[in-house]
Amino acid sequence: MYIIYIENKRKIPKIMLKMSFYNGTLNRTELINFIETTTKTIKYTYGLGYRNPTTYKVPITKERAIEIVKTESLLDATENNDYLHLNAYSSNDMW
Repeated sequence: MYIIYIENKRKIPKIMLKMSFYNGTLNRTELINFIETTTKTIKYTYGLGYRNPTTYKVPITKERAIEIVKTESLLDATENNDYLHLNAYSSNDMW
C-alpha cells in the first residue's frame, strides 16, 4: 500500500484586467468595450470594502455597468476569473 501526500494548493484567482482612476490606468472606452463583450457576471461596490458599504458586490446588468463607467469619476475595475468588479468611491472615501 502506497500513501501519497498531496500538498493542499489554494487556487488564487488571476487578475486579468485592472484599471484604477488613482494611478491613471482607467481607460473608459476600453472598459466599456470589455463590458459589452464579456460573458462574466458584473458586480458593483460603492465605497471602501473594509468600511462595510451598503452596496457591496451586488450583481448588475451590462447597461447599468456602462452607465456607472460613464458617470462615476472615482472608479476602479478589476477582472477576476468569474466576475468583473466595479468599485466606485465618493469624495469622502478619498481623504
